Amino acid sequence: MTNEQIAAEVKSIGDNLTQVLANSANAKTDATEAKSVVNELKSKLESVASAADLAEFKSVMQNQFDALTTKVKAGNQDSAKSFNEVLSEKLDGRNIEAEIKKNGRVLIEMPEVKTITLASNLSGDSVATYNSRQAIQPGQLVNMRDFVPTVQSPTGLYVTYREATGNANNIAAQLEGSLKQENNYSLTEVKTVNQFIAGFSKFSRQMLASLPFMSQTLPRLLTRDFFKAENASFFSSVSGAATGVTTTSASTNLGDLIQLIGNQRAADFSPSVIFVSNATYSGMLIESFTNGYYLGAGSLGIGANGALNLVGVPIVGVNWIPNSRALVLDNSFIERVEVNGLNIELSYEDQNNFVTNMVTARIECYEAINLMLPNSAIYATI
Repeated sequence: MTNEQIAAEVKSIGDNLTQVLANSANAKTDATEAKSVVNELKSKLESVASAADLAEFKSVMQNQFDALTTKVKAGNQDSAKSFNEVLSEKLDGRNIEAEIKKNGRVLIEMPEVKTITLASNLSGDSVATYNSRQAIQPGQLVNMRDFVPTVQSPTGLYVTYREATGNANNIAAQLEGSLKQENNYSLTEVKTVNQFIAGFSKFSRQMLASLPFMSQTLPRLLTRDFFKAENASFFSSVSGAATGVTTTSASTNLGDLIQLIGNQRAADFSPSVIFVSNATYSGMLIESFTNGYYLGAGSLGIGANGALNLVGVPIVGVNWIPNSRALVLDNSFIERVEVNGLNIELSYEDQNNFVTNMVTARIECYEAINLMLPNSAIYATI
């Protein structure tokens, strides 16, 4: 091999190595290629080293190889970057699509990523979770029947013999030889005629099948509204018939109630409960703190949950009595007369239910309230 041939080949190999280093984008790959080139150059030099006249050339070329090796190492360090870092540097500030597509050729095929979403890929609703409980309006917390004894009347006509008021009591100490005084008593028959408190609701059989919970929820709805109607009916009857003394002279709600209790006890009745509205009840509870009433002061008792007890008589807040009014009862003289208890029945034969696939749900109670002595109850403004 002549000097010219060796020089040309070495130059070609050196150019290739320089090109590799200039386009370096991956440090590990380029270092491997550069090392291969250096080894090839060294192999060429070994074949030339046998000629004495080429010793000087060998020395010069060896210096070039050392310089190329050093350059490879430097290039390896400078290029120790990830593909993403190098690509980011190459495309910084340029149009990415223009870099990817040059001369009508696609250099890098970017895969198309499709996102599946409910809005674009679902027709209809997603799978729903149904609450096992239904959000229905609450019923009244306190019912009058809870504080009144119940008696039975199988016939529906309940008769009470009521003593007339105002009879003179002539019983007295007898003087020797004198006549005893006579007492006259009279009783009046008072009839309590029972009536139905009732209502109904009609719904389709399809609804019953489509909403299985209706078989339990509908009775709850009917029962809630039944007790509202019963409370209103009983309160209207009792408050309208009450003739107990309503006179008070106190300046506070609690003072008024103490006097009403005194009025009832003065008439020889024993008050069992005092009903007031929830707003009035709250006002009295606030009044007890505002005026500095402590436990037991004025015979006022306040339970852990805010329950008020006045002179041994519980005060109960309800929703079926107007604000600033009080109903005081002695439950020894009031009864709930019942012929048939509260019941709910379903009928498929009501009117044209059979041919229209409708169902009628009925709730009713055959009952009445009996205030045996009107003066045993007080309905007053406080």
